[in-house]
Amino acid sequence: MHLLPKVFRTEDDVSDFEPTKIFESIIKETGMKEEDAKNITELAVRRIISSGIKFLSGPHIREIVCSILSEQHFEEERKLYTRIGMPLMDYEEILEKWPKTKPGETINPEKIHHWAANQLSEEYTLLRILGDDESRAHLYGDIHIHKLKYFDLRPLSQSWDPRMILKNGLPPALDWKICGRSGPAEDFRHAVHHLAKWLGMTQGEFSGSQGFNFITTFLAPYAKGLKDHEIKKGVYDLIFEINQLTAVIGRDTPITSISCTPGILEELAQLSAVGPNGKTKGIYKDYHEECMKLFNLITDIFIQGDYYGTSFNYPKHIIYVRKDWLENNKEIYSKIWEEINKGKIVYIVNLCSDWVKNEIKDQYSGDKYFNLGTLQNISLNLPRYAYLGKDQDKFTEILNEKMNLSAFILHKKYNIIKKRLKSKHLPLCSSSIINHESIFNLERQNLAFNYVGLNEAVKYLTNYELHENSDAFNLGKKIVREMMKIATELGQKDSLNYIIQENLSNKVLMKFERLDLKHFPDTTHPLVKEQNIYYTNSAHFRKDIQIDLIERIRKQGEFHEIMRNGRNIENIWLKQIEIKYTDLFELIRIICESSKIACVKFSS
Repeated sequence: MHLLPKVFRTEDDVSDFEPTKIFESIIKETGMKEEDAKNITELAVRRIISSGIKFLSGPHIREIVCSILSEQHFEEERKLYTRIGMPLMDYEEILEKWPKTKPGETINPEKIHHWAANQLSEEYTLLRILGDDESRAHLYGDIHIHKLKYFDLRPLSQSWDPRMILKNGLPPALDWKICGRSGPAEDFRHAVHHLAKWLGMTQGEFSGSQGFNFITTFLAPYAKGLKDHEIKKGVYDLIFEINQLTAVIGRDTPITSISCTPGILEELAQLSAVGPNGKTKGIYKDYHEECMKLFNLITDIFIQGDYYGTSFNYPKHIIYVRKDWLENNKEIYSKIWEEINKGKIVYIVNLCSDWVKNEIKDQYSGDKYFNLGTLQNISLNLPRYAYLGKDQDKFTEILNEKMNLSAFILHKKYNIIKKRLKSKHLPLCSSSIINHESIFNLERQNLAFNYVGLNEAVKYLTNYELHENSDAFNLGKKIVREMMKIATELGQKDSLNYIIQENLSNKVLMKFERLDLKHFPDTTHPLVKEQNIYYTNSAHFRKDIQIDLIERIRKQGEFHEIMRNGRNIENIWLKQIEIKYTDLFELIRIICESSKIACVKFSS
């Protein structure tokens, strides 16, 4: 009688049980001493024999060994020996009954495979990359590590310089062997196709948003001499091809954007203009008329939507404004109001603040292409720090502690991406263009501290919400300044670009509130009481308060000025605006001239 069972192998074979393979794998994977590994192996073999099991699989053997490692108090070794994956029935549940989490969400084979792979990547990061205190902080709700499923492989987001593709062709990488390379676009239609395809090609190397800044400026030389209908066809192709990346890629909806101006910024005006065939065609200052045409026609297309009038959710339509553009282009900007009134989502970036203009000037200085993005972001649960601290001094101490913990995680991400670039795991990002400039400049990337629930934290510490009392409002600003101070000090210590920005995930607002209600039921009192309870985002006021819209914008702008980056957005809903069509200019003028707001998002 054979006491040891047969083993099913993943290599499509059945073999005899060999205890030495357990022994060898324990030493190889955990670094355990031979004597300890021998003892664990003997215990595993005894358990298998006593169970009377007739057939085993590799995963089953590993489960038995992991159980024994835990029983023998080898917890770190158990983590290293763990097989990551998911329960069989969890996969079947997804396969047969995909739970739709968003309206209109579709399911396809790629999305299911993507979901399954995500579970493995998340487990790997929690068990292998992060320390126990870091994993616990994420799971328990002290912090939230965004896009955890991509932590081990991909940067988060990137804004691309269109000139890199227009000058060097598609892809702009030297020694590219994976697919054919196109030369620089010879005309407007080819230029927009190259730009759209680039966003498709890079989706596999990023986990978050991607887009092109100042698209109307950089496409202007290609529109020279073209009739409006020719330009409109090309712009239509650009928006449609970017929008339809969802169907091409099949997994998560790609978050994409294009930003537009009706004129040429002074910061870009003297740059050499890239035109057809990648040739220099004067400077961008020479193409003001074409820039305005593009701005006008792009707005028309966003107003119109697709063939059936459906809005384009992506790419996001981002519009830059400043006082002289409003005064000189009133008719063109009036179309933006039409776009907003039709329920389209529009982002307006305020160029009246000097710090916004200076940011652009710094980004486009010199001969190198614009290269800026975010490697990773981590959200801070401010209300919890207030519940734990109970007073302002202790709150600040806990905030410092959690930001230092988060910085350690962000630094790990930086080192991971540095390693992935060196190993060519990110083939496009690790490539160079003709002048040996890197396509992806690691040193220019940000590492972001997001934050949630400043309003609730201040409410707990002062008994007032941000908008209710000047002391509460000033405490809110003091906390944001403290976060900026800590981020600056950490950046100097680590030689990394740490920034403070608002959280962009609604799921995190609900996750933090849900976990705090569970773990701090006596101190957590939801201020937002809807079907789904959630914390107020970042430094925002509760959206249902009675406050003058302009006053709200002015006060929010004070937080934007402290953080000084364009990744802070104030939401304005149509129901908040009790003005007529022609008064949009007055609203935007006040936003630009009387507030320090970085960006406003208009939505229905």
